[in-house]
Amino acid sequence: MKKIVLFCKSYRGDIERFKVLSESVLKHNKDNIPFYVCIPKSDNDLFYSFFNKENQHIVFDEDITIETNQQSHFTQQLFKMEFMRTQDIAEHYFLMDSDMYFIRDFTQDEFFAGDLPYMTMHECKDFLEYSYNMFGDNRTNEWFLSERLPIMELFNRKGKPYDYSGSANLYIANVFKELFKNYCQPNNLTFLDLLKHCASENTWYGEYALASKTPFAPCAPMFKTFHTQWQYNHHKSLGITEEIISKNYLGITMQSNWGSPLKY
Repeated sequence: MKKIVLFCKSYRGDIERFKVLSESVLKHNKDNIPFYVCIPKSDNDLFYSFFNKENQHIVFDEDITIETNQQSHFTQQLFKMEFMRTQDIAEHYFLMDSDMYFIRDFTQDEFFAGDLPYMTMHECKDFLEYSYNMFGDNRTNEWFLSERLPIMELFNRKGKPYDYSGSANLYIANVFKELFKNYCQPNNLTFLDLLKHCASENTWYGEYALASKTPFAPCAPMFKTFHTQWQYNHHKSLGITEEIISKNYLGITMQSNWGSPLKY
């Protein structure tokens, strides 16, 4: 079993963005960490036309059992969770979306503090402050708490609510395996049930990692995320470049929900 692989869930609608991600991995992946993409079988020819080099692997949606055959808000999250639970490919998965790309060289050591895997774990203060400045109310803070407090309550955790997402995240496969075995099965639940209760696979992962006392090293997000066009334009106006961003981040997420350009 491999120590770590890169993983992305994609499809034909995101193929141009995925090409940018794929090219960045080829350029910056100095340890040749294997890269897996999960796509529908019907999209195989499109992806195989450029994603067919050494250490690049295509797996199919149809080979991963999920609790629904319908495309939904939860489908992509379900595929990620079930892939790590059922496929014994690696101990750790660095999960990315198609709208991300690397901006500097990286090695396997980027993802570990000695023997401990990093886990994104922070209070999201900068983003919450930015959102309040943009909207002038607490809507983002209310959303932030709604995706965290219910899971904290289930696992009887007191204290600060944390954000376990940073666009691209490192996951320990065993956390999802044990979450299913020790929490879902005794309570007759599926991962889909968890997401219906609280639609954040990152929070389920992070809170269960804490509840199960899984060893990890906390870290800030590894990728810089541009959530909105306003944020993007503001950074551009300040003269912030990819080189400057690369001083603190491995890559950039050009979140596609606002029609972002392919690259910063």
